[in-house]
Amino acid sequence: MWNAKDLIGSAASPDLQVRSSFQVLAAPLVTSNTRLQPSSTWANQSPLSTSQPSTTAPFSPPPHRRPAAAALATVAEIHSAFKTFGLFLLTESPTPSLALTTELSGAFAKFYALPQEDKRALDLRNGGWAWRGYMPFGGEGTKDKTDLKEGFYGGPEHTSHELGGLPTYGLNQFPDAQVPELRELVLDFTERITELGVVVCEAMTIALKLERGYIKKKILDKPNPVQLFRCFHYIAADDAKGGQFGIGEHSDFGLLTLLAQNGPGLQVLSPGGKWLDVPVIPGSFVVNVGDILDRLTSGLYVSPFHRAIPPAPGTDRISIPFFFDPAWNAEMVPFPLPPTTKSQIPEDAEKRWTRTTFRNLEGVWGQYLGVKVRKVFPDLVLPEFTAVARESTLHKLAVPQNAAPTIRGAIAV
Repeated sequence: MWNAKDLIGSAASPDLQVRSSFQVLAAPLVTSNTRLQPSSTWANQSPLSTSQPSTTAPFSPPPHRRPAAAALATVAEIHSAFKTFGLFLLTESPTPSLALTTELSGAFAKFYALPQEDKRALDLRNGGWAWRGYMPFGGEGTKDKTDLKEGFYGGPEHTSHELGGLPTYGLNQFPDAQVPELRELVLDFTERITELGVVVCEAMTIALKLERGYIKKKILDKPNPVQLFRCFHYIAADDAKGGQFGIGEHSDFGLLTLLAQNGPGLQVLSPGGKWLDVPVIPGSFVVNVGDILDRLTSGLYVSPFHRAIPPAPGTDRISIPFFFDPAWNAEMVPFPLPPTTKSQIPEDAEKRWTRTTFRNLEGVWGQYLGVKVRKVFPDLVLPEFTAVARESTLHKLAVPQNAAPTIRGAIAV
């Protein structure tokens, strides 16, 4: 069961207190007689079932069953948050558990404390197009400034996958000798946070009044979402240098970001144009809209600007963002919103889009992703795709690949 806890109060800044949409949202997305179960087959997940699932059956409620009133109340809260801040906090989620997230954060603290040569042995450039491994300091930057962080890139372990050989698909690099528990923790967390991403997508499907299972079927199941696990270690700023950030002002270009953090630093730009601190609550997840979801909803959901300020001197911070993106072959067409939903789209939506790199919706997600990360993969041969104005400048490390495939549309040849 997902218990509700209100953030508005002592834990929130005065600016957040006036916005009831920005709060901890954890009222049931599933009813009390439903349990979320991990599944080795991603396609069998449908976590908004309101009937008691068996241990083997997929989460498929009878057509006449509808989400309970408590679930609909939470759906409405998520809808409101995504239309305003573009972000909300979720607490007491059964998946990933607080125990798993805490253990994972602790394991990464051990990893980042390793000698630099041990971490460098896992340099993500050694992993090829799987884009997995250690990102050293200087590996990412925002607006020509180096971010004050090091990181670890990971994802599902693709020992065999129909899209194997394309960017983001492949094997991880883990410090098995030094931190042996990290492998299992990352893979388990990746599976659990994917389940949570599916739950949020099904909540959005209801909120947007789309056909049952629409987002999952049209956006995620071709053959599965692009799942990008990251863990960043932020360090204090050098007092001699001004204007330094853990990561500078930006928006995420994918579908959803689900983030766990162990300390303060994350800030979001409010609808009123003020930078607000996002509260840190153990076991909570920050969930925010990405640029492509903004466009898929025709501007109804807002992809927010956010940034991370450096931790206080003598401290550090670990942040674990999970980028839950459309499937590689998912067609990028606007969601078929009914008139009652379209009427909620703000008039300034198109003006807001000028800040992103997406010009329009066409083709499939793999084409967008390919252009965005083209600087990372210099050997990647892409056909012209004008829906993306420019590639990302965030990533500073080029990952070469011999015998690189050419991508036509979204298919390697």
